[in-house]
Amino acid sequence: MRPDHPIVLITGASSGFGAATARLLAAQGCHLALGARRVERVQALADELAKAHGIRTFAGAVDTRHTASVDTFVAEAAEALGGLHVLVANAGLASGTFKLWETPDEDLEAMMRTNVEGVVKTIRAGLPHLRKAGWGHIFFIGSVAGHQAYEGGGVYCASKHGVKAMAQSLRLEVCGEPIRVTSVDPGLAETEFSNVRLKDDSKAKAVYQGMTPLSGGDVAECIRWCLALPDHVNIDELIVKPTDQGSAFKVHRKA
Repeated sequence: MRPDHPIVLITGASSGFGAATARLLAAQGCHLALGARRVERVQALADELAKAHGIRTFAGAVDTRHTASVDTFVAEAAEALGGLHVLVANAGLASGTFKLWETPDEDLEAMMRTNVEGVVKTIRAGLPHLRKAGWGHIFFIGSVAGHQAYEGGGVYCASKHGVKAMAQSLRLEVCGEPIRVTSVDPGLAETEFSNVRLKDDSKAKAVYQGMTPLSGGDVAECIRWCLALPDHVNIDELIVKPTDQGSAFKVHRKA
């Protein structure tokens, strides 16, 4: 049975989609377990939201590339908050714009271990708590790159195609249980994503010049809406792009 105030675990909650989702769901009365490698950021956010909305929060360090880190974070969050109902497997990144044969091991491993392995580890650790609670919702954060490949994004696109496949597989595997599975797949969104990918703030800013990108809050609203729907409704896949973006590689830019 759906609780009045679900307990939501979010990875990658220190910025971008994760932080925006935490803010929006806190305003809805959800209790929050926030994790990221930058633990000081999630701790500050957790403290702020607990004070502003009177919710219970837990903040912890988590590196989703490492099984022990994920298992510890999820277990401590569930113990501190009395269980878990919702998982938002948000931690992810792009690193570089290399042609496939030029991709350094460091960037290859960062994307595949975070975007694919990290999602598996988060769900593997969190799902037993949702089953114990008797009601749950799992969110994958995919990308339009999981639907369309583009030059200079081979490994990142592969990782997001992997996210799409995992979401579709899990949807089948938990069918019949009171657990919904949703993949939210954004297009161009102005967060720290391009700063991390390009390692150059001026180049990152240029990605969004002449067009209006999505914000973290826009993607958070998609998550809030899917979560709020009646229990018999499951949004399997939600592709969301800014109006100025027609595809992964077609963007209208004003002069």
